[in-house]
Amino acid sequence: MAELEFPIIVDLAKFQRSDLEFFQYLKDHGCKGVIVQLTAGTDGYPYSQNPRAAEQINNAHAVGLPVHAYHYCYSSTYEGMLLEAQNFITQFTLMGLDKENCFAFLDEEDETYNSYNATDDCNVWLKAVRAAGIKNVGTYSMASWFTSGRIIHANLYSSFIWPASYGTSQPNVDDANMWQWTDDWYGVDASYDFHSALIGNSSVDYSDKPEVTLPTTEEQPHVEWTPVQYKIKQDDTLTKISQLTGDSIATIIANNPDQFPNGVDSVIYAGNVLLVNDRGIDFGETSLTECKYVVQDGDTLWGMSEDSDKVGDRPDTIVANNPDVFHGDMNTTIYPNQVILYYR
Repeated sequence: MAELEFPIIVDLAKFQRSDLEFFQYLKDHGCKGVIVQLTAGTDGYPYSQNPRAAEQINNAHAVGLPVHAYHYCYSSTYEGMLLEAQNFITQFTLMGLDKENCFAFLDEEDETYNSYNATDDCNVWLKAVRAAGIKNVGTYSMASWFTSGRIIHANLYSSFIWPASYGTSQPNVDDANMWQWTDDWYGVDASYDFHSALIGNSSVDYSDKPEVTLPTTEEQPHVEWTPVQYKIKQDDTLTKISQLTGDSIATIIANNPDQFPNGVDSVIYAGNVLLVNDRGIDFGETSLTECKYVVQDGDTLWGMSEDSDKVGDRPDTIVANNPDVFHGDMNTTIYPNQVILYYR
């Protein structure tokens, strides 16, 4: 698709690079701004902070690019949305982002936890973030969520919307402010900013902004892990399993999404098997069955992750289990006939 004459904004998660050369490369090819994922979920759902966020923000600023932020949503309850908002607000503040000028986006697209009618959920988050003093808020989702009525644009607290629609000549959503038109613009997601809202203030020298410095925190779940089985006992609780295995509650939930459809409120059953990190603890029954999937033409890491008939594991789990294929990098190109290992 030929590129249109609108500013190009890229969005980055913890899976993308964070080095200075990367941002200079994007800028040299026409990138005008960056949206960095800060958080995802809550401690009651798969929760994580982007461990690369500070470096991504620092180096985007270093090459003169304005930076905005987004949060990936899992919740579909009032309380859950408030907690997700607070997690995001905390990180937004710690990162030193400008509440007056930086945009904060809710990424509302998860099919596992989110209810069909997501407008009210979006509004809880948008109102809470705005109430924290963050002036510019908006909603990102697939075009189909807007056109099907899962998100009703006219009823959103903030009218700023950012739909994703690939392989088309337009966003296919009326009155869109931005349009994510590809997930592979020089290897990253790219969007058009129709009204130049995110390209920043021309009078601001972003390269002169102070660097963000944060304590080192463990990424949850950690990319490098060796999975072993833990069979749930009759008197087990999630807290007890966390204490026994050494995994945080958030990590256990994130690595076993099929067992925790309702986050920490999910019922666990004796006899069911969880995947946990191998810390040399003898749980009795720890053997896993190694399975193999042969990569087909057109397969992607994300496609294999989402298709249970192929692999159905989290992307970071697939990468961790196949170091010879991915070499620890989620952006590694895969090829037909490569063998992907997964465990059940």
